Amino acid sequence: MLKRFIGLRVAMMVRIDFPSHPRNGEKAALTDLRKRSGLTRDDFDLACKGRLNSGVGRAKIWAALWIDPASLGIRLIDDGKQEGGDAA
Repeated sequence: MLKRFIGLRVAMMVRIDFPSHPRNGEKAALTDLRKRSGLTRDDFDLACKGRLNSGVGRAKIWAALWIDPASLGIRLIDDGKQEGGDAA
């Protein structure tokens, strides 16, 4: 799900914040999102591929996307898993 949210956010940023050439806009949007998340390039690349397993790293990305999993009752844990947030 995180991979999809990153893709959607980057596409929106390209259209709004970086409307120059689409390829350059995508690169600028990804760089902006990575810097706001505070992740290393390697961790950010893993997140974009949907393979970031670190709970702390995933929480940083969600925060950069302006989404707080804790406010939804979800606790991100390592190995790409989560606890809570059961829809009843």
